Amino acid sequence: MAEEKNLYKQLKNNTKSVIWTRIESSTGLGIPDLFGFYRRGFWLELKQIINNKLNFSAHQIAWIHRHYSAGCPVFVLARDPLSKGAKLFSGSIVRDPSSISDKSPLCSITRSTTNPGWDQMLHMLAAWTPDSRTSTKLH
Repeated sequence: MAEEKNLYKQLKNNTKSVIWTRIESSTGLGIPDLFGFYRRGFWLELKQIINNKLNFSAHQIAWIHRHYSAGCPVFVLARDPLSKGAKLFSGSIVRDPSSISDKSPLCSITRSTTNPGWDQMLHMLAAWTPDSRTSTKLH
């Protein structure tokens, strides 16, 4: 939980043009950690990569899959302890979060102050749409 809190602080400091609402819900199981608005609304789940995996609860998988499948912009921002950076994934990552080394992130953010990763992330959050050629169903 502390790692997610640190990731949230880093996110807020580097995305000042986004209006963030932190969701602290004990009743809405599976709801992502953040709702953001930057040119449009979107959801963001904060995670920590552990042993090259992302761990989601069954409720998180169900919530993210349901909304992502309906075309709602849902993302996962995962802190990578090895690189000390972060990776942004689309909500489709819940299909198979067990090994992320073979999954391409939408963008990567390094610790470098000259890294364009945060700007790339803002662009993705504002412009991303699901690929209509790819099924978003869990099979």
